[in-house]
Amino acid sequence: MDFSNLFTSTEGRIGRQNLWIGLIILTVIGVVMIQIIWFLFGYTSFMARLLSLIYTLAVAYPAYAVMAKRFQDRGKKGQFAGILIGLSILSSVLALFGLTGDPLNPNTLGTALGFVLGIVGLWYLIELGFLRGTIGANEYGPDPVG
Repeated sequence: MDFSNLFTSTEGRIGRQNLWIGLIILTVIGVVMIQIIWFLFGYTSFMARLLSLIYTLAVAYPAYAVMAKRFQDRGKKGQFAGILIGLSILSSVLALFGLTGDPLNPNTLGTALGFVLGIVGLWYLIELGFLRGTIGANEYGPDPVG
């Protein structure tokens, strides 16, 4: 597996296995980072929210690249991956300024944004994680399954 291509390129297609591998790697890194940040600064501090935003920005493109290639495998534009990335960045920016409450006690805006993120996440889970890609070549490249 070419991890460099997986996380840095939006060209071509990937199958479900590569999607899951990429997302698991990013998730494990994220969970470890958040735990370290919360341990060092607490989960409600400005520094914790700032570092969380920086992390979100740092993984935005690698996550976008993975999901874009998977959308392309489904015969859809890779730009659909930007919806979840954009919402995640928006959530982190609003959290930085304390507009969404805290992670364990969100306010109305935080709850609404969490709901929208959950719905979009469910769509992505089904669309990218469970449904098979286009059989055979499509406009984005050959079938990664073969």
